[in-house]
Amino acid sequence: MSDTPLRLLDEALRLAVLGYRVLPLAKLSKWPLAGSRGVHDATSDPDTIRAWWAAHPESNIGLACGSDLLALDVDPGAITAYGAQHVADLELDWIGRPRSRTPRGGYHLFMREPEGVSIRNSAGLLGAGLDLKTDGGYIVAPPSQVVDPAKGIDGPYEWVEPLDCSPDALPPCPNWLVDRLREIERDPTSSGQIDVTDGEAIPEGRRNDALASIAGHLRGIGLDAPAIAAALQQVNAERCRPPLEAREVERIAASIGRYEPGVDLAGASGVDLTAFIAPPMQAPPNTMDPQPVSVGELVKAHPLLRPPVIHGLLRQGETMNVIASPKTGKSWLTVDLAIAVATGRAWLGRYATEPGEVLIIDNELHRETSANRIPKVAEARGVAMHEIAERIFVDNVRGRLLSINGLGVYSDDLEPGRFKVVILDAFYRFMPAGGDENDNGTMANIYNAIDRLADRLGCCFVLIHHSTKGNQSAKNVTDVGAGAGAQSRATDTHLVLRPHEENGAVVLDAAVRSWPPVEPTCLRWEFPVWTVDEALDPSSLKSERPAKKKDKAQPKDKSPTPDPWTVERFVQAYIDAEPSTLAQLREQAAPEPGLSWRRVSDLLSIAEGNGLIERVRLPGRGGRWGYALPGWEASQ
Repeated sequence: MSDTPLRLLDEALRLAVLGYRVLPLAKLSKWPLAGSRGVHDATSDPDTIRAWWAAHPESNIGLACGSDLLALDVDPGAITAYGAQHVADLELDWIGRPRSRTPRGGYHLFMREPEGVSIRNSAGLLGAGLDLKTDGGYIVAPPSQVVDPAKGIDGPYEWVEPLDCSPDALPPCPNWLVDRLREIERDPTSSGQIDVTDGEAIPEGRRNDALASIAGHLRGIGLDAPAIAAALQQVNAERCRPPLEAREVERIAASIGRYEPGVDLAGASGVDLTAFIAPPMQAPPNTMDPQPVSVGELVKAHPLLRPPVIHGLLRQGETMNVIASPKTGKSWLTVDLAIAVATGRAWLGRYATEPGEVLIIDNELHRETSANRIPKVAEARGVAMHEIAERIFVDNVRGRLLSINGLGVYSDDLEPGRFKVVILDAFYRFMPAGGDENDNGTMANIYNAIDRLADRLGCCFVLIHHSTKGNQSAKNVTDVGAGAGAQSRATDTHLVLRPHEENGAVVLDAAVRSWPPVEPTCLRWEFPVWTVDEALDPSSLKSERPAKKKDKAQPKDKSPTPDPWTVERFVQAYIDAEPSTLAQLREQAAPEPGLSWRRVSDLLSIAEGNGLIERVRLPGRGGRWGYALPGWEASQ
C-alpha cells in the first residue's frame, strides 16, 4: 500500500500545528470535495482534519490563504509589463524562503500580507501568469498530486523550501509587489484588467475572474446554474483566448449558482448582460421544488458535521441566541466572545475557538461607546490592541433603521468567507417595521433569512436578545427568551444568563443542536468581564419569591450533629490515585451533610495548599482540571 495517504495527513496536521488552515481536495485534483463548502470549511482543528482524511485518505491538501498568509502563484514563463525584471529575479530572491514547485514547473511563494494595502484574490492582476491568493482563496500544498491530461498536468507539488514557520513569521512581501499593489489600489485601471462588457478578448490568466464576474451578475438577477453555464459557454467560445475547457466553465457556473439570488446587481451597475446570454433569461428557481436524496447519497456527500467555530457551542453556518435581562452585561460578554474568536483564545477560558475575523453590527451603542468598551475588555483579558485592531470590525448602525430585511442588501458588500462570526446587537432593534416578536411566523421567517445569510457568507450569527419578564429560575432554557417560541426552536444554540442567588453572579446555561449537552456554569461579574466561578452552585438560581418566615413553634431538630469535615477526612474519603474533576467530587459529596458546593471547593483549595493533593490537567482538547493524590502526573 502506498504511503501517500499517511504523508498527506501528516502534512495537513503539520501545517495546522503551525497555525495554518487546511481543507481536503478531491483525489488528484485542485478542487474541493463534492458537497463541501470549499475554503469556507478550512480549519486548523486536528480532530476535524483527522476525520476528513479518515473518510477520504487520498484527498489532496488545500492551504487556505489570508490571516497573514499571502501566496503568489507564478506560472512558468510569467511575464508582466510592469515587473518583468522582478519576476525574473523571484526565484533568486526566494532562496531560503518558503516556496513550493507546481507540477507545471511554476512556484507558490509564501509571504506575509503587507499592512495598509487592500488585496483581493486575482488572476493576472499583476500580469499574465501571476495570481494572488489571500482571504477566500487557497493553493494546493505538497505532497498533493494533480492529474489533468487536458492541461498537460501530471505530477506532484513539492517543497523547495518547506513552510515551517507560523503565519506571523512569514517573510515580508517584496517592496516592488507592495508598490504595485498600492498603485493598483490608487488606480484600478492600471491593473490592465479586462472590462467584460466592452467586447475585448479575454486573455489567458484573466478568463476565470472574468467569467466568475459575469456569473455573479447573472446569479444576482435570479438565473440558476444551468442558465449561467449556457451564458458562460457562449462568452468563453467568443471572447476567451484560448477558450477554457467546458468542464472548467461548468465548475464556475456551479460554484456561483450555490449562492442565493440577490438584488439586481446587473441593473445597479449599468451592465448590459443580454450580449452574454444565448437562451432567454429564466425566472428564479422554485425553492419549493422537492429535492430529496437517498440516505446513501446524503451520508456520502456529508460525512462530517460542519467545522466548529466555538467548540461545544457553535458551528459554521449556525446561529446562536445570547439571552439575558436588560443591563445584565450581555454586550460586554459578546465583546469578550469577539476578542476570543479574533485571537483564537478559549472563550471564558472554557470554550475553544477557531480564529477568524469578527463583525459586530451594533444597533444600540454609539461609536464612542464601542471605542471605549472594546479596549477595556481586551486589557482585562491581557490582549494587546494590535492583536485585534484588524481582526474585529464594528458597524454602529443606530439610527440607520437597518432591519433584518435590509441585511440582505447590506451583506452584498461583504466578502463570503471573510468573517468567522457576525454579531447582531441587539436583536429586537433589527425587527422589520410592523414585525411582532410574539408571532411565530414572523420569527421563523427572520431566522430563515439569517440562515440564508450565514450560508452565503460562510459565517456564524450571534444574536443578542432580551429575556422575558418575571422570574427566570423556574423556566427551561428555551423559555427564557422574549417573544414567540420560534426564537428558541429555530436557532442552533440558545445560550442564557440567569441571575444566581448570590449578587453579581449569573448562571450560564445552553441548549445546543449539534453538540453534547452543556453543563451549567456560574459566572461572576468583575468589571469589565465575566469570569467562571467554580465555587458557586449552578442550581442556586435566584428566586423572586419572598422567603417564607420560619415557624417559631416548629420544634428544633434533635438529630445528632455530624462529625466535622476536616481536610484530612475529606481527602481520605474522596481523593484517589486517579484524578476526579470538581464536578465529580461535588456529585459524590452531595448527599453528605456539611459538604456544600462551596465547602468542597474550600477543602480542595486547602488540601492543595498543604500538599495533600495535586491538581492535574486531564487528557483531551482543552484539558479540564482534576484532583488526585500526589504523584499522579509522574506516573503517566
